[in-house]
Amino acid sequence: MKPRNLLFNVTGSAMTPHQIRETVKQFYPSYKAATQEIIQHSSAALDEAVFIRCTARILSSFGMTRAGFFHGVGVVENGNVHGREILLRCWNEIGHDLIAIRKSMANSGYPRDRYLLQLTEPELNTLTAEIWLLTKRLLPLTMGKTSHGLVGASKILFAVLPEVVLPVDNIQWLKVFYTVDLGDVINRMASDITAWEHITQHRLNEMDPDGTLTTLPAVYNVMAMNARPRG
Repeated sequence: MKPRNLLFNVTGSAMTPHQIRETVKQFYPSYKAATQEIIQHSSAALDEAVFIRCTARILSSFGMTRAGFFHGVGVVENGNVHGREILLRCWNEIGHDLIAIRKSMANSGYPRDRYLLQLTEPELNTLTAEIWLLTKRLLPLTMGKTSHGLVGASKILFAVLPEVVLPVDNIQWLKVFYTVDLGDVINRMASDITAWEHITQHRLNEMDPDGTLTTLPAVYNVMAMNARPRG
């Protein structure tokens, strides 16, 4: 089945800005709080401490720490992270390359909230290819008895690259995006947003009435979650 543009309704008409604002407004407060936090923390120079704090915050907010590979990971009241040794393995595997990506993003001069749509097609293709390679390197570390690791990998990368990466759950891989390539998902997201903004003349990153979800993937994820099959 060919996936549809998640910012358009089933008849092919673009969703109105009001419809998207209302969907975002009513979305899980815990997701919005966690996403706002990682957007703020990941704006600093990326290092081991930033990586561990941001990934712990996102994984726990998505319920990834109740069982499986990330069981017990979380940020406690004093700001310390439980289960940091698990996240440290991931950092040791991809941290160097993540730093290089973040430096490239900072040097581009593109605004964070609009970064995904500022890239030229060759730049976007290069970046998505790099992210897909990082995803594959994470899979052996994030794979569990009931998961192929894609969910955890996408959430880890979203935690420190919220300008670009979409956190994708099992149902979304199977029933919304119909792919196992995170690079394909990012390209699809950019295409969807471009089409919607061209028609509506509004900016997707401005669709959160509370102003907490400020990057394009953060808002688009609400629509991706909303598009999951019911039941």
